[in-house]
Amino acid sequence: MPSPRVVAAPFVSLDDRPRRARKAVGGTFGGLAFAAALMALLKASVVGAVTIGSGFSAMWFDPARSGEGLQLEILDTDRALVEWYTYNEQGGQRWFQGVGQIIHEASGDSIEFPQLYVTHGGRFGPSFNPDEVEAQIVGDMTLSFSDCNSGTFHYNAFGQSQTLPVQRLTQTMGAGCTPINGVPGEPVMAYAGQSGSWYDVSHRGEGFALQWMSRNEAIVTWYTYDTQGNQVWLLGVGTEQGGSIVFEQMSRAHGPHFGTAYDPASFQAEDWGTLTLQLDCDSGTAHYASSQAGFGSGDLTLTRLTKLEQPDCPTVKPKLSDLYDITWNELPIELGTAQNPNYLSAEGIANDRTVAGRRGGHLVLWHPDAQAWEDVPRDVAAIPVFISPDGSAVIATDNITADPTQFIHTLLWQRSTGWQALPGVRVSVHEGVSHNFKYVVGYGRDDYYGGDSTWIQPIDGVQQLLPNGDIVPIGLPYAVSNDGSTIVGIGLRFDIPSYPQPVAIRRDNGGEPTILHNPDGEELSVAGACDADCSIIFGEGLYNYDPNHPHLGEAWYLKKDGAFGYFGALPDAPVASPSYAVTDATPDGSLAVGRYEAYQYLGYPDSGSGSRAFIWTEATGIVSLRSLVDDLGIGDDDWNEIYNVRISPDGRNILLGGIHALDPGGFQLDHSRAVVLQLVPKSASN
Repeated sequence: MPSPRVVAAPFVSLDDRPRRARKAVGGTFGGLAFAAALMALLKASVVGAVTIGSGFSAMWFDPARSGEGLQLEILDTDRALVEWYTYNEQGGQRWFQGVGQIIHEASGDSIEFPQLYVTHGGRFGPSFNPDEVEAQIVGDMTLSFSDCNSGTFHYNAFGQSQTLPVQRLTQTMGAGCTPINGVPGEPVMAYAGQSGSWYDVSHRGEGFALQWMSRNEAIVTWYTYDTQGNQVWLLGVGTEQGGSIVFEQMSRAHGPHFGTAYDPASFQAEDWGTLTLQLDCDSGTAHYASSQAGFGSGDLTLTRLTKLEQPDCPTVKPKLSDLYDITWNELPIELGTAQNPNYLSAEGIANDRTVAGRRGGHLVLWHPDAQAWEDVPRDVAAIPVFISPDGSAVIATDNITADPTQFIHTLLWQRSTGWQALPGVRVSVHEGVSHNFKYVVGYGRDDYYGGDSTWIQPIDGVQQLLPNGDIVPIGLPYAVSNDGSTIVGIGLRFDIPSYPQPVAIRRDNGGEPTILHNPDGEELSVAGACDADCSIIFGEGLYNYDPNHPHLGEAWYLKKDGAFGYFGALPDAPVASPSYAVTDATPDGSLAVGRYEAYQYLGYPDSGSGSRAFIWTEATGIVSLRSLVDDLGIGDDDWNEIYNVRISPDGRNILLGGIHALDPGGFQLDHSRAVVLQLVPKSASN
């Protein structure tokens, strides 16, 4: 390859223009060539499908080359910025920078960086003179990706050429490459948009690359120099503390040699000192204090140099309608009379929008293609039925009678075989089914007059009774993991005689129930749903009633790693305990649905109350059905009670089942209602 060319003036504003002929080409981190390249790429127009999107803004590395990596910023649909922090041929630090264009091709996108720069000449601290900084064009780079987490890195530089695999090292908060609903426990904070590159305009030639990774954690790389003008990069992980980002240890590394001679075993890192950033969306300050000779302490005034394509700054929560196109599909239910209400309870929904429910004591199925209800004869109990993801099977329970000689079975219905009684104890009542429809949980007893116990049963296997344990005399299971190893639900305590109170419990591998707590040590009240492996549990309320609690009666999630969060409160919900009930969640745990007690008329606490539906994602927070009706102009709020809220396993259909009454008090039942809210994801950036 050609020998490096010397260019000049890194780190100026993108709006600056060349002032001298020798600076018309070149520069990094705000240099004039950097600015010129960005301006040129801004004018480029590329047509085609984009597979490299904002979510690729992250740190990437080759696991076989620990100690070096790439920091990639997606600036818009066509432009990207990369920094490569690595080493020179003697094991000292080196960093590259380049501006690239995203190439859109049917076979897959790539990013081409036609010019990679290295710099030298800057002197750290107050003696820094931007006119002494020179940049060399030393090679080129191409990045391509197979998905959001892996790809390929090819470079030519300093007479060497390699093609290396890369993997994602960090996830930039709010940038993308996460589920459309967000990740429970990983909220996108208002300051997420601070991610990007920052510099001091009087220190053109050095700067900071910042990425927020979580609500409280950020990673920064400071690309700078030593007192002799040699490149230095300092890396640290910091936390948000009172509006500042505090990096208590910035590390300086050395050891490996550049290129094919790279040996991760020679990597060594040492403590350089501390860094504190205070930023808003466009400006800020940096304070540093080094423990190494020659660096000292000081302050910098920072200006934003680059902004990621996503997220905006400040970051605002999206509406559910920003994520999905939402349609309202009312299912026809014959209107009844006060004497014969023709009550139909819609209770479960499959991926193809087949709905299972009960009418007149029978199972009924709604077939969306035929637009018709099918009656499936057999008396079943007034307990919500569950339908399989493909709509081919249903779980119900025998009609419950007072006859002690009669068995009460949990039932499986399949079109190919009809009704089958699942073998088990004399009284066997279902409560929950796994997302994959492989396991059923419930309660029952072998002696009609005996005490109830929790049971679990593979749909094609043997029922297993579980002991209640000492901490809760009675347990009710509400959800089970896909592999049957974990059950969540409630235990009933009798702290007040004859007045049982629920406490949230979890059982693993058939063992003793354990009580669930929030991070403050408070016992939780009801665990109502979980994701596919029950690593995320959803529920509501606290066991001990405290009228002054800031989250009284609210729904919550609890992750296996201890992360915990409240859903928040809705303006039309009375402040009471309990106010909310989580009834279902998607297998990935990114969306939960449920009911809450609401004023019949928003803004009128004396208007009485009834149940309404809510939807929750980490991205949007809690969203009421009422707000969707008002904001989108779909459907209506003409309900007295919404009893059943379920979601199809694919997360694309929400079933609402309830009643409408002739009078505001709901005493003269007119008819039941069933609605399917269909969610179609909008095009999302990677």
